[in-house]
Amino acid sequence: MVQLLCSNKVCEKLKQELSKYQIEVEQHSDLVLVEKGFELPTEKICIVFDAIEYMDVVKLLVSGIREEMHMTHRFTGLSDNKFAVIEPRDVRYVEAGPDGIMAYTKSNKYSIKETLQYYENVWVVKGFIRINKSQLVNLLHVKEIIPWFNSRYVLRMDNDKELEVSKMFSKKLRNTLKL
Repeated sequence: MVQLLCSNKVCEKLKQELSKYQIEVEQHSDLVLVEKGFELPTEKICIVFDAIEYMDVVKLLVSGIREEMHMTHRFTGLSDNKFAVIEPRDVRYVEAGPDGIMAYTKSNKYSIKETLQYYENVWVVKGFIRINKSQLVNLLHVKEIIPWFNSRYVLRMDNDKELEVSKMFSKKLRNTLKL
């Protein structure tokens, strides 16, 4: 449960996003999300954020809460009409396509249930990063980062698969990896 101290517009957006992860918004909580420019409450844990980057606060909360609940350690995927229990560290990348959300491991691909946004939020602490509008990549399995034209990159995975980082997500990759 969190308290919000922000503008009405940001407050509504945060409430909507937090409700997706069953995070309750209360008037009196020890944890307060404070938009820059608002006064910090005393004797409470405060997370200060820029209004334009409110989703980063949601990611931070979700990754911490999910980690505590141990829900991010394993998930199930469907392949060849059989379910498998998979560790996130075994996933090379996750892709949204015409067949739904697919998780690719070294040996197989699995159909998985949640949205790409869900996995991006929950697995950020496990080293996953969005590289374009339809793919998340596990940085643990990136072998090479190849500069590409027009401020983009190509990631060569440890299984020699090449994934393109779009211009829009290149800056985040550079900041994350200090390139």
